[in-house]
Amino acid sequence: MSALLLSGLFVVSLLLLVRLPERVLGIATGLVVLGLALAVTLLGSVTRARAALDVGALLLGSALVATSVALPRIAARQRRAQRQTVKAPPLLASGPPTAEITLREYEVLGRIGIGGMGSVYRARRLADGRIVALKVPQEKYLADAKFVKRFYREAEVLRRLAHPSIVKVYDYKAEPGEHYIAMEYLDGETLEHMLELNPPTFEQSVQIVRALAEALRHIHGQNIVHRDLKPANVMILRGAFKDGKLRDGGVKLMDFGIAVGKVLTRLTMTGARVGTPIYMSPEQAKGNKVDARSDVYSLGVLLYEMITSEPPFKGSYEAVVHQQVFESPRPPKQVRMAIPGRLSELTLHMIEKDPSARPSLDEVIDAIESGVLEEERFDDPEALAVSVGEQQGALRLLDLTGRLRVSLRGLSGEGALPAAPTAVASDHEGGLYAAIVTYRAGANVPHMLYKLDANGRELLSFGRYGLAESELLQPVSLSVGSDVLYVLDAESCFVSMYSPGGEYLGRFGGRGSGRGTFDTPATVAASGDGDVYVLDMGNRQVQRFSSDGRYLSRLAFRLDRESETLRPLDGLGVDREGNVYIADAQAAKIRRINAEGKTGATYTVETLQGEAEDVPWLITIDDSQHLYCVRSGGQILRKYTPDGKLESTVDLYTPVNAFTTVQRLPKRVMA
Repeated sequence: MSALLLSGLFVVSLLLLVRLPERVLGIATGLVVLGLALAVTLLGSVTRARAALDVGALLLGSALVATSVALPRIAARQRRAQRQTVKAPPLLASGPPTAEITLREYEVLGRIGIGGMGSVYRARRLADGRIVALKVPQEKYLADAKFVKRFYREAEVLRRLAHPSIVKVYDYKAEPGEHYIAMEYLDGETLEHMLELNPPTFEQSVQIVRALAEALRHIHGQNIVHRDLKPANVMILRGAFKDGKLRDGGVKLMDFGIAVGKVLTRLTMTGARVGTPIYMSPEQAKGNKVDARSDVYSLGVLLYEMITSEPPFKGSYEAVVHQQVFESPRPPKQVRMAIPGRLSELTLHMIEKDPSARPSLDEVIDAIESGVLEEERFDDPEALAVSVGEQQGALRLLDLTGRLRVSLRGLSGEGALPAAPTAVASDHEGGLYAAIVTYRAGANVPHMLYKLDANGRELLSFGRYGLAESELLQPVSLSVGSDVLYVLDAESCFVSMYSPGGEYLGRFGGRGSGRGTFDTPATVAASGDGDVYVLDMGNRQVQRFSSDGRYLSRLAFRLDRESETLRPLDGLGVDREGNVYIADAQAAKIRRINAEGKTGATYTVETLQGEAEDVPWLITIDDSQHLYCVRSGGQILRKYTPDGKLESTVDLYTPVNAFTTVQRLPKRVMA
């Protein structure tokens, strides 16, 4: 009996080790258990059989558990194999000889590609021995007159074209029993396959796009729009790049099956959607008329995927179409900080929603020739320093339009920060201070304050974590006054003061109900005239202090003239002129108050869908008195004119922890 049970256990274990499909594995395991019970019944009593069944049930349960672990791995292998099958280059080395089709003028050597509507064969033309690629439709589609018309229109279109970056068509036939297009045989891999296994470099991507732009410009000159530009329709020939340069004809544009004249609308076919949604232009996705500008859009999406290694839109067919029409993709430089700014801007320009806003192919080629891979010098006198929770570029510089320009520090790689800063502030020399909350036990008590130069290099660190008077627990806001760095600690409710060299100078505040103490302090802001302001959200007021921390007065708003109840406040900023900017949460406005206490301009700040309302506004003001604000943890940056009008909104595509304006000195500009 023991030997029998051990044998059953061995067989079940062997089945689990063999890579069988789920159904076969389940059936095989069940048969082993049933056979075990039957054998015991024949050899002994029912009691023994019941014991065997119990053991069998245990074996089956173990098998199911092991199957639940093994099947996902098997399914993953199957998905990878399927993806590789789908994305395999259609015109690579030939397969074994096949007798599937027989043609009078060609010897079919083997099938080299298969799609949803036809196959591609490697063949030799009998008349002269030329090796060609034969595109042959499936028999079931030949009864559809629309399909046949579309299939042979591709041959008619391609025979009119003569360009080194467009696949050649030699001839075609449409007779009973023989339907094919004979094309140039290409030895290489599709761009789709290249993206999957060995993505091109930025330089290679730009050269590929230029070749495709020239090919598209040629077909547009023939009043033809390709309309289905995608990685699977671009071939990179073997040896296309030599010494980093793309040889003439090294890239081939293929598959003109839905290419049509400029005046026609989108074709449809029974049981199939024409075009690939990820690469469709918005006007094409909506079924509107398209022209050459639609191909520019698709080429831009192709460029986006090459330089970022991911498409701009993802999801189901319907989800992608919705994104194409209504949503803007994340800028390439936001996806990969290493992408040159000019290249990122060109890519975004090509995929504008409005066709009239896109560049022409001539402009695309001119941009490439002008040095799109060269990083722009960023020598603006003023910028926005922004802290975000990203591995690459955790501390960034934006220009005053909100465009990402420079990554100062990241959370990985050389010079990595230990964590994303919770607060940032700038001094009058272009330097930056950052508060970074990290906790470590043992002897290595971390510093929480870092002083950086204009290029993000660390100059010193100070302000250790701890409970002592000179130590910090949770720094959430920084501000630089005249030779003093003010650090607001949300946990202790104190404002600590440090010299520019990191020497502790003292502190003020503490937990309390006002008049120098705080309940839920959120922001500290020092003015140019020496005053220091603290937003005390819990006590609904902004408290004013002298430069050495003596309480002076408070700023608050009543609900109305008769009420003693104060309005909730949720934001604070101070400009270089000494004006104070306070966010009135109830009125959804930021109010500017001058040094005499008079209210000036007001700024309407509506909270957008998805933004938290129980966190403060982050506010900073540039030298021209433009106001910038974003919700803490939000990603929509607002810019206002000095008179309070909303000038622009910019999606930063990542939650913002802190930001500030920073003066930049030309001699410290990054190359």
